[in-house]
Amino acid sequence: MSSDTTSNVHQDLSYVSTPNLLQKLDLYLPPHSIPATTETVYYPPVVVFIHGGAWRTGDKNQFIKLGQGLSHLGNCAVAIVNYRLTTKDTPEIKNPLHVKDVASAISWISLNANKYGYRDDRIYLVGNSVGAFISGQLILDPEYLNSHDPNLLAKIRGVIGIEGIYDLVNLLKSYPKYIEFVKPAFGADEIILKSVSPQYININSKIPPYLIIHSLEDELVGIDQSNNYFEHIKDSGAEIVEIETSLKGKHEEIVQTDELIQRIVEFIVIQESKEAGWSQFVESAMKAINFPIF
Repeated sequence: MSSDTTSNVHQDLSYVSTPNLLQKLDLYLPPHSIPATTETVYYPPVVVFIHGGAWRTGDKNQFIKLGQGLSHLGNCAVAIVNYRLTTKDTPEIKNPLHVKDVASAISWISLNANKYGYRDDRIYLVGNSVGAFISGQLILDPEYLNSHDPNLLAKIRGVIGIEGIYDLVNLLKSYPKYIEFVKPAFGADEIILKSVSPQYININSKIPPYLIIHSLEDELVGIDQSNNYFEHIKDSGAEIVEIETSLKGKHEEIVQTDELIQRIVEFIVIQESKEAGWSQFVESAMKAINFPIF
């Protein structure tokens, strides 16, 4: 483990007891966040970012700008999570190991909140591409988080999916060549592909506020994935669900834009402002993004 004190970053934190190199996360803390020793010290919410990469590539080090931007602009803690990948060298890593790794990371993040100085019960999931798929699995199928703590799912206070894959069956109908990364991670049985896709998972829990973001410039995943998932979440009883298509950028580019960072902060600010008490987080974040006070 190493720590960057100038930018308040803790790197390569292991979230399981016997990790491999990918079962680690980087934790970005707000500039003035200090682990608390008394109840009077302010604790911010925490964002958990789940990267994409077709279950076979991707790394937390690609999202330094996102971690720094959300922690500084949003005044919140940010955990960027790695998870084991399905590669030629690790063909044994298959679903559900990816989502189970992220569930373990979220459990660790909650358990270590006091140590690093953020709220353990104000967790926001943000995933791009297959990271959005994984966040959907976590929210719609309680078994992953419940295996760690039956109260953990209730600590998720918002979810943002960016350029998401949510339906493997329709994905392969639209892009048959994508079987090259779907089959190694899930197999090719359509019944199984449907059963693991968030688009078809039966709702067994209360759905937190949900924001689905999809750029119309995305060249790798069609807008139908997000449109259909929006309807699924809405029809499943979610009280708050939005779809945002105004942000610009190709599939990978959008995650590196300032506009996306601001939109994420806006979403969190709105949710946090509903808390009983006007928190320090909401005040400082609203000022940073010039968000109208209401």
